Amino acid sequence: MTPETVSSWSVPAISSIQRTNVVLVAIIAAILALFASPASAIGCLLGGAVVIANLWILAALGRLLVGAAGAGISKGAARLGALAIPMKLFIVVGLVYLVFSRAHVDGMGFGIGVLTQMAAIIIETGRASVRNSV
Repeated sequence: MTPETVSSWSVPAISSIQRTNVVLVAIIAAILALFASPASAIGCLLGGAVVIANLWILAALGRLLVGAAGAGISKGAARLGALAIPMKLFIVVGLVYLVFSRAHVDGMGFGIGVLTQMAAIIIETGRASVRNSV
């Protein structure tokens, strides 16, 4: 196989993933509200909001780390910045736990809302690859 015949994948922009994710969450929540229950629709909206906020925060932390590395910030500050990413994960997991334990959110709807981000990533990767190949 020559390099020309191998499919080349393009990386989609985070903003396009987020836009697609918002649309998917809204559509799926509406479908759940119509055909399942309002509780599952609310769970879907909540799950979608969590992954959208998580990706937004992760992108912001990544920009800060890259900016700090380019500005020549000390190694200690860079390590502290690198620790912020796993700390964000612990905070998100803790908040999700509190939501489930206190508000009794529909788990299936929440899981569907979380999975919309994976679908958005797949959709946007495909779209970016099609744009790249044309």
